[in-house]
Amino acid sequence: MASGYEELSFGGDPDREPRIRAWAAARAGRLAVCGAALAAAGAVGVHLYGSSRTPPPPPDAPFPVQLRFLVFTCDADPGPGNCSPQEGAAHRRTLAGRMRAMPELAEVTVVTGEEQHRRVVAEAAVTGEWTGPADRALFADELGGTLRRSGDFAAVAARIEAMPGVYDVFRVPTDFWAGRADLAVILCGTDGWSIQECPRNRPPGAVGAATDTEKEAIFAWLRGRPGVEAVHLEDRGHAARLQRHYNPELPAGDRRFRADVINESFRVKLSGPAAAPEIAKGVRSRPGVRNVQVIGSR
Repeated sequence: MASGYEELSFGGDPDREPRIRAWAAARAGRLAVCGAALAAAGAVGVHLYGSSRTPPPPPDAPFPVQLRFLVFTCDADPGPGNCSPQEGAAHRRTLAGRMRAMPELAEVTVVTGEEQHRRVVAEAAVTGEWTGPADRALFADELGGTLRRSGDFAAVAARIEAMPGVYDVFRVPTDFWAGRADLAVILCGTDGWSIQECPRNRPPGAVGAATDTEKEAIFAWLRGRPGVEAVHLEDRGHAARLQRHYNPELPAGDRRFRADVINESFRVKLSGPAAAPEIAKGVRSRPGVRNVQVIGSR
């Protein structure tokens, strides 16, 4: 049973992220849905006032219930271990039928390759981050499930993974920030992705987490952009609590829950989608920024 989407994006194991990025690029369609599958849970954040140099913390709001997961089937991609390719759509129909018979599930859906492809292309148009191929043929249909109770995930995942033609089942987090922000500006940290990406915009020899000076400059730049309604700073403590909430089956000592290896981020609420591409392009080139991500709305 996989450990969850968050391992495949910011805040994961710094030693694992470069390998994950290569793995993700090779399986663009199967992972695209996860990046956009973070569901809405609330309304907007705090507006920017006056000339404050300190961004507000995350809103004081309940974390959303985690009910959704994704099933990766073998099909044309045999995956790891003894996963043997199955017969595409026919296999998915059989698997979906078996899943719908499970009383713990409220819903089973097909996440089409068309939908995944559309999301990847749309996000790349905003962030400019995607550099892999966008060939529609790379995006395979997958199955999504919705639990009736979050606590049933481990047992349900184990039963589905035992079915023929399944090589992975993992949670798709319902994002605390969806509906509260539109862009996530991920700051430099000590993870492998930061080591690879952050030097492009920093002075020679500058390494490690974003400095206070860098954060102040990034916040000031964001605050001054037309179309920016609010900016929150998500510190490592809040991010670590979200990681634990998104991945409750993982042991408490898992490295990705450690605040010292999690990236801080600015969460940016926009007045409308038209502002997103220019803001994403401008902020991603500033010292102290690792990358920019679109926050999903589902």
